[in-house]
Amino acid sequence: MYNMTCPACGYKTGKMYNISSETRSLLKERNKKTIKYLNKIASKITSNIPSETRISYFRFLFGIKSIDDQIVASGIEDFYQRAHYLSGKGFAYLRKIIQNKNENIGALRKNERLLLGSTPPVIEIKE
Repeated sequence: MYNMTCPACGYKTGKMYNISSETRSLLKERNKKTIKYLNKIASKITSNIPSETRISYFRFLFGIKSIDDQIVASGIEDFYQRAHYLSGKGFAYLRKIIQNKNENIGALRKNERLLLGSTPPVIEIKE
């Protein structure tokens, strides 16, 4: 059997994973708020898209394991607000949203700063 590694998430196809215990350990690394978001969106995706299974969920968690909780929560919120799960977009689509947010976070913050501006400088009045 070939031992290939996914370039997008690092998942090894030839390796045998214990899905339940690996999923629990990946979730333990997250804070409670992020776990709540992950469980909520996972139930939405699996109930609306029959082809999405526990294995898909595990691969999704594996793909985002090195990404900060704040970015994960933001990506899930975007996915949820646009109701992508109703149009058949599952864990792979959500994983890519989160990964793209992670890659582009610097440029996004810079553009947001340019769009909103900054606070005016403090001017001291001398009398």
